[in-house]
Amino acid sequence: MTSIVADIGGTNARFAIAKPIAEGYQLEGLKVVDCKRFEGFDSALQHWLDSLDQPRPEKVCIAAAGPLEKTPSGKRVYMTNLGWSIDAKALAEEFQFPHLELINDFAALAQSLPRLSSSDYTVLRDVPRPQGAPMVVLGPGTGLGVAGLAEADGRYHVLAGEGGHANLTVSTERELQLLQILMKSRCPVFNEWVLSGSGLVNLYRAVCELNGRTPEALTPPDVSARGLDNTDPMCRETLLDFLNFLGSAAGDAALYMGARGGVFLGGGILPRIAELLPESEFEQRFLNKGRVAPWLEAVPVYALNAGYQALIGAAVQLEG
Repeated sequence: MTSIVADIGGTNARFAIAKPIAEGYQLEGLKVVDCKRFEGFDSALQHWLDSLDQPRPEKVCIAAAGPLEKTPSGKRVYMTNLGWSIDAKALAEEFQFPHLELINDFAALAQSLPRLSSSDYTVLRDVPRPQGAPMVVLGPGTGLGVAGLAEADGRYHVLAGEGGHANLTVSTERELQLLQILMKSRCPVFNEWVLSGSGLVNLYRAVCELNGRTPEALTPPDVSARGLDNTDPMCRETLLDFLNFLGSAAGDAALYMGARGGVFLGGGILPRIAELLPESEFEQRFLNKGRVAPWLEAVPVYALNAGYQALIGAAVQLEG
């Protein structure tokens, strides 16, 4: 059934109409807006609805970056990196939607995984993927989202989590030194404090301190750009450290979820810096889990290409 789908992150909101086709879904009326332009989600949604040149569907699924809460009247998401609160019942009444569902954005991303084609991802660890085995997706963007997907009774079931707030794993003396620096401003240091856009800046400052350098007032895109073109050694080190930490977090996620079906890396940051993966120790950190390293050897890893997979996952949510 044709539906309205939305993917609301800490930086951008994506809206579309999802129409079923033989291969899955076709997205129409697609629009990406800057969340900071709007006081709340309802005004961002109204902005998009006003731009539609076709009748609006009655079914809606909103995927939002934040933990899902059950309330006496339904479901609500408080978006921790944006300050928006989205209440499903209130929103449905305001916009007169007969059917509206609210889910976590990484739960939506997880639901899209079985529908992806080879053009939607890049293979990082090419090993066989057992049919029906659990999968996990994590991705650094404005925050760090984590979710799992498991098959039971002929259906896939999402395991939504908040792994971005699990404690950061360190594997080397250098990482221990960086952790000690990071602990001066945050204790404990959780994954998102490093593996996110703002985390990239936190890590850059720690790298500068480790090298006895004074950090500049850089934004996440500044750190990425300088690191990629290798014009700033501190930024280059930061990106490599970032990928190393991500490798450890990805291995942890695979173990938590028993993700023999694959680890999928999403979010907005990795596609921009993926070219440095061969120079990093990502795979070594992914496998560096002691006695269970042989188990992880059999886990495939994929980098999701920049796209709108969460919107597809939101449409999948409405199939039931």
